[in-house]
Amino acid sequence: MRVETVNYTSAGLTCAADLYLPDTPGPVPGVVCGESGVKVKEMIAAPAKYLVEAGFAVLAIDYRSTGGSEGEPRGQLFPEQQVTDFRNAISYLQGRDEVDADRIGIWGNSVAGSVVIQTAVLDRRIGCVVAQSPSMLNGWSATLKIAGSPAFGKLRDSLQADFEQRAGSHDGQAVPWLQFGKAGDEVSQSYVDLADSYPSFRNEILLESHEHFLTWAPEYLIDRLAPTPLLIVTNGGPDPYHELSEVQTSFAKAGQPKHLEILPFDAMGLYSEPGLGAAMKQAVDWFDRYLRRTPLPALSPKAQDISLTAGAQR
Repeated sequence: MRVETVNYTSAGLTCAADLYLPDTPGPVPGVVCGESGVKVKEMIAAPAKYLVEAGFAVLAIDYRSTGGSEGEPRGQLFPEQQVTDFRNAISYLQGRDEVDADRIGIWGNSVAGSVVIQTAVLDRRIGCVVAQSPSMLNGWSATLKIAGSPAFGKLRDSLQADFEQRAGSHDGQAVPWLQFGKAGDEVSQSYVDLADSYPSFRNEILLESHEHFLTWAPEYLIDRLAPTPLLIVTNGGPDPYHELSEVQTSFAKAGQPKHLEILPFDAMGLYSEPGLGAAMKQAVDWFDRYLRRTPLPALSPKAQDISLTAGAQR
């Protein structure tokens, strides 16, 4: 395996990525991978290893304003921008001689799980998609459920005040990413601990990011994903951040081919072994089936509609 630190361009900004190349003679299928929220590309090293050992090239990306990528102000967790960053990363990966440009998949974890779904709805170059423990499939309802009604009301007041502050040519407020997490719970604490292990990671987003999540709802577009093959791997144990019922609601709306794999782990269970290995085995099998062996099926009329609409907007 060979690892290169590379750059790709998105919205005129230079974005950082790690390119993992297998020892297998090329060109090989490629997978663009993105982590959740403002997590950085180095955190994708463990999942990437599973894919590279299976013979896939992997491009692990930093989104704009995150990690080693350009973009000011920092901490713009705007999911629609991350969709664009994924698409530009695909363009970069297609330009590598080691990669088969016609066999590209995408993988995303947690918030990035919803981002990869919407990316694949818009971009028909994608041969298949894997969403691991997707969250924010409906940003309004997910934020309300996680925060609770009183905190949600306070959030909306804060967003209005922040909007007025930014309209007055002042900087927007920055807040911790999991500001609604219960203090000291395993997930919230993990974000605090990550800063000690990954120097480029900052557990901080613009408050404005929550406005973007309130109107973010891949749940209402997921039915336009077909015929791109969709795998969702999620955890069935206690987890307020990636709630199983929300995943099942969205999955039910998706067309074929699709598969939902529910693993017996809690909120943090797919980040380390044995849960990570179990999840990545499912991902490897999915990418192997649809990138290595099977061409993308013909577009359905509904999928053609969304593809043409996306093309017109570009």
